[in-house]
Amino acid sequence: MRKLFACCAALIFVAPSVRAQSKPVCSLLTASDVSAIGATGPGIPGEMPMTTGPTKGPTMKMCSWRMKAGGLHLGANPAPPGASRAAIESELTKTYQMLTAQGWKQDKKDFGIVSCTMFTPPAGQKDAPTNTSCLAVVKGMMVSADTISMTPIPMEKLKAVVDSASARL
Repeated sequence: MRKLFACCAALIFVAPSVRAQSKPVCSLLTASDVSAIGATGPGIPGEMPMTTGPTKGPTMKMCSWRMKAGGLHLGANPAPPGASRAAIESELTKTYQMLTAQGWKQDKKDFGIVSCTMFTPPAGQKDAPTNTSCLAVVKGMMVSADTISMTPIPMEKLKAVVDSASARL
């Protein structure tokens, strides 16, 4: 199940080419920003190579923070030229449909330029975490925050994380 969530988070960043970004992703949030949703400690920078079918795609720049029962993941990567948030979300629909077909409940809410989705596991999967994700395209960058947690993180709280990161681009 965690692989499915990793795939969900990874799809947000599918792009034909990725240029170097100007700021390290971990610098886009403060300790106060991450503690507001229950994350702690220093951000852990990382990269995730993307694969599109049999070929290797761009590398996503990410930063992760620990949570008591899960984690917070932030990505800030160049958006494909001319890509809109709606176009990126349409790519995610395939993964979303897989989850809902398995009984997951999907809640979606738009906050202006930020779109958030929460997936709650079926009642019979008590050991499965809830996934909350928010995405915005700001200044030519895809900014996303994603939590995988046994304690659901409200979309409004995660939206504030995307707003904070976007303001520091």
